[in-house]
Amino acid sequence: MRSPTNSAQASGPRATRAHWLLAPLLTLVISGVQAQTPEPADRDFAAGFPMLTDSEHALPLGGFGGTHRGDPPGHVPVIFVHGNTGDACNWRLVADDFRAAGWSDQALWALSYNGRGAGLGAAKSRPDPRCEVTGVPAMTSNDINVSDLYAFIEAVRDYTGSRLFSLVGHSLGVTVARKTLKDHPQLRDDLVAFVGIAGGNDGTSLCPPGSEKIVKACAEIGANTPWLEALNGPDGRDETYGPAQWLTIYDGAGEADKAFLGHDFAQSPALAGAYNRQFPGTEHNDLRVREDIVATYRRFLEAAETRRCDKGCD
Repeated sequence: MRSPTNSAQASGPRATRAHWLLAPLLTLVISGVQAQTPEPADRDFAAGFPMLTDSEHALPLGGFGGTHRGDPPGHVPVIFVHGNTGDACNWRLVADDFRAAGWSDQALWALSYNGRGAGLGAAKSRPDPRCEVTGVPAMTSNDINVSDLYAFIEAVRDYTGSRLFSLVGHSLGVTVARKTLKDHPQLRDDLVAFVGIAGGNDGTSLCPPGSEKIVKACAEIGANTPWLEALNGPDGRDETYGPAQWLTIYDGAGEADKAFLGHDFAQSPALAGAYNRQFPGTEHNDLRVREDIVATYRRFLEAAETRRCDKGCD
């Protein structure tokens, strides 16, 4: 496992910048936002998709996807997993791009595991007017959302009739998805591809020392936490595994993505054994929706599907 330098020992502009960036996060927590119940997320599923319940907030699990039960998906279904304070709407532009490339809604699924988002997942380079800024951001963490994603994966597989599936996560969604696969290892044989976009796989500059005592997510994905060490396994041996194909997408320069500022965190989104693709100078949310990047990970999913199905999709 890669080991970013402990920010407690850092000094100078890099450390100051990391602490400055955390200030809005801590302000939200101190004001009680972390404990607030968000508004219910929009549900835009096809008829007959089951009503699932958000395990953290006891709300209907929102999201989008599907055409009708049993309709052949045409591709291995992909499930998109948003980041903290976001929701499924963060993936609308991505779904549009996939449809334009010939994908069916039966193969495009996204869940909202933390109610309605508050617009913090908006991308500067490609805003989406469908994703309205409403309410206040309700912060969440990884472990509490594992059961939601697991139930959603199982529901999608049942609805589509496809045993196989792929996962695309952004930010916190990367570690939520990886923890789901860790806690439910029986899923691994049926995972075709995993795309991790700007995920805190080895910490984040948004979680400086002391934040783990205040922010639950920082107790999980702060640098060198026991939670991350367990997730990644000894020497990073559980960061990736077969038969799935793995891709990461990230800035890599330590300058544009506010979640991974500086040399200590620039390579945190990379995973041992993955195809680690850097897009220097690209901001956190733009990494998810920039058209050329979407095309990059769509083609990766398609290639992984072809490779898997050459050996038999069933």
